[in-house]
This record gives sequence, structure tokens and C-alpha cells, in this order.
Amino acid sequence: GASWEDGKGDDEGYIADSRMKELYPVMPVANVFSVQVEHMDWSHMYHCPVFMTSQRGGTYVVQVNARMDPDDNDEGHWVLAGAALLMSDD
Repeated sequence: GASWEDGKGDDEGYIADSRMKELYPVMPVANVFSVQVEHMDWSHMYHCPVFMTSQRGGTYVVQVNARMDPDDNDEGHWVLAGAALLMSDD
């Protein structure tokens, strides 16, 4: 699982390993805006799938870019952990 590490000061938050016994961590409000591809910085991004329910599969909605810790350069860690955002807490 994953949770969200809050930003400190002016820093943005980033995806982090989940805390023990925290089943439903609160995720921040996502700001959605368009950026031209040539101006986008793709470094340290996890392409996180968003699902309607925990059943995943056919409930896929969209993929969002979640910022990773600058020291973490391998999004494979999050893929293997099955990190995803769910739109319901079923």
C-alpha cells in the first residue's frame, strides 16, 4: 500500500510507504491542469491508476501522475506494491 507524505514548507507532497495499521489514508485534493508535453517534467513520477472500487479491473477510470520522493527513481517499487487510488472505501 501507499500513503501520502505531506510537503514541508513550500515543498509538494509525494507518495510514500503506508503506515502500520492505517487502512484508509486520506489523500490530498488533486489539482488537475493541462501542460504541454514538451514542458512537463516526468522525472520522479509514478503513473498511478485510479479505480472506482477495490475490485479494480473494469472499474479503471484514469491514470494520474503522483510525485515520488526525489531519492526514489524506480516506479517499479509502486507497481509491485499495487499502489493505486480508489474512489470509494468499499
